[in-house]
Amino acid sequence: MTPQGGKPALSRKEREKFARQQEILKAARELFNLKGYHNATLEEIARHAEFGKGTIYNYFNSKEALFFGIIDQLASETLEIAQSSMESSKGTARDQFTVYAKAVISHARANADLFHLIFQEIHRLNSEEYETKLKQLRAHARKIWEIIARPLEREMRAGKIKPSDPIRLAEFFDSMVRLFCMNQHGRSRNLTSREIHDEVTFIVNMFFDGITERKRKG
Repeated sequence: MTPQGGKPALSRKEREKFARQQEILKAARELFNLKGYHNATLEEIARHAEFGKGTIYNYFNSKEALFFGIIDQLASETLEIAQSSMESSKGTARDQFTVYAKAVISHARANADLFHLIFQEIHRLNSEEYETKLKQLRAHARKIWEIIARPLEREMRAGKIKPSDPIRLAEFFDSMVRLFCMNQHGRSRNLTSREIHDEVTFIVNMFFDGITERKRKG
């Protein structure tokens, strides 16, 4: 049976396997946050997930594999944010980008310690693993830019936005939002919802005021 999205529906066994994998990753994320990557053991992660250590090895053959699994999970979450943000608002590209920016910032705040841990540990991988993972993350980022570029393409065709490369524009906007998230990490206090709204409004307005097509007088 195939659902509306076009992908085959998972069998019961596949759904159960996926659910177990997510529980293990959730336990690893919590323990890595609490104890750090090097201090958390697979035995502790198994106990935290309420599985036997053997069950962990059925899904992840090492702590490093779990670390990679978390990176992939976070990457999938950001892709879902892009998709849902573009679908949740039927307004202008500016409206959709506002929803996206707020969602990215909220996700970064909720996972700030985990992102910090990943930035610390990923540089300790051997060069081949590091390059492979970076290549995967770049490909994932490209998918995100392709998704958020769609409303830009639409408004370019309508003559509302200056003709340009929509993927490059999407990359530029995404970089602005993520730079803001990085600058906020480690500060002594979190921004309030109102402050986040104001910052997002500033970023979105700066971006769209620069690319919006102006009608020439006369």
